[in-house]
Amino acid sequence: MGSRRSQLIVADDDRTIRQLLEFHGKKAGFEVLAVADGEEAMKLVSEQTEVILLDLNMPGKDGFECLDDLAKAQLKLPAIVLTADQDIQDAVKAMKLGAFDYITKPFDPDELIAVLLNAKRLSLAQRENEDLREEIGGPRAEVFMIAECDEMKDIARKAAKVAKIDSTVLITGESGVGKGVLARYLHSLSGRSSQPFVTVSCPTLPRELLESELFGHEKGAFTGAVKRRIGKIEAAQGGTLFLDEIGDLPLDLQPKFLNFLQDQEFQRVGGESTLQADVRVIAASNVDFEQQVKDGNFRQDLYYRLSVIPFELPPLRERVDELPALCEALLQKVAKRQQKAVSLSAEAAEMLLSYDWPGNVRQLENVLERASAFCEEGVIQVEDLPREVRQESQGEDLALAGLGGITLAQLEVQAIKQTLSLCKGNKAKTARQLGITEKSVYNKMKRHGLS
Repeated sequence: MGSRRSQLIVADDDRTIRQLLEFHGKKAGFEVLAVADGEEAMKLVSEQTEVILLDLNMPGKDGFECLDDLAKAQLKLPAIVLTADQDIQDAVKAMKLGAFDYITKPFDPDELIAVLLNAKRLSLAQRENEDLREEIGGPRAEVFMIAECDEMKDIARKAAKVAKIDSTVLITGESGVGKGVLARYLHSLSGRSSQPFVTVSCPTLPRELLESELFGHEKGAFTGAVKRRIGKIEAAQGGTLFLDEIGDLPLDLQPKFLNFLQDQEFQRVGGESTLQADVRVIAASNVDFEQQVKDGNFRQDLYYRLSVIPFELPPLRERVDELPALCEALLQKVAKRQQKAVSLSAEAAEMLLSYDWPGNVRQLENVLERASAFCEEGVIQVEDLPREVRQESQGEDLALAGLGGITLAQLEVQAIKQTLSLCKGNKAKTARQLGITEKSVYNKMKRHGLS
């Protein structure tokens, strides 16, 4: 499964351009399906499709109609559009309809490959964070509301209320808990649900490219800026801008983004005109912002501006009551992807409940998909689970001899000191090992006077 080539659908009525696109798509590592019109392209879309490349102007079903079909079907499929250099307004229209990016003809091969690879990364991220139930329903379909524990039920209730207003939201929590999915849920319940939901992943791009990705740039703004390009803020007009891992936003970019948050105004890189954007901002991160601010890595005023309405998603180990429902939903996804029914044996289900899931829901999905690939007769047994899950679960009965006669506070100090040592001082890893939040590790270290 890991060696499967990513599938790219190309639709262009010009045979020469179609062949060029197919050539460069294969060069970028894709399995390419190339067709001459939009109708044929839409027939090819399947669970295996990861990116689709559409010419906007084709006879029959054009690129705009294909984007509309993708939106109506609630398919989270990154679409790249091709347009003539003089038709930049068509590209803007396509971005507002949900296109991931655009390429102008004649295109630069290196730029094409870079955009294709970015789209592929987005597709992989969406597959990890996509709806844990069927998303092909109405525009208000639930995105992440498997809420069995009290804390998640409270988050669900608050999210339904917050979705109706335009205040900035900051979602925190460990990697893999579903921050991106909660952001999509908020968007789907908002008055902006029919408008774009645009994602920017802050850690994936170097500082220079990230600034251009956010704000866009003018032709000649820097080496390689051969044309004007609109940024994600502009593309999200009327909708929601989701900033994933905002804690990794470079320090020198933070004042510019703060100004945008305050005034809803910005300038493209290399531009002089002040532009306005009506967007709702949702940000997410797994960092401890209080510590980041204290260390001088994140501006305090930006943190306050982002956290108007905060949500903190608990790690999976703190909401094990949800594991049966999550497993059921995830196995339905796996069954659809692998085209076979899969279930858990009682013993395997019990073992999953006893594991602490440092990678949270994302890790759970990966474990279930891997186990389902090797299981016999569609039933996942204990031996089908990865070694780390079996070993940790079987190691729970370690002897606790020698602990008598010491206080709980002393036991806590020893647990923190030894775990910090094993984790080489890594607070996030220490938190995962101890089954607490990273913030709790800092608080306990401070309380016990540990450095």
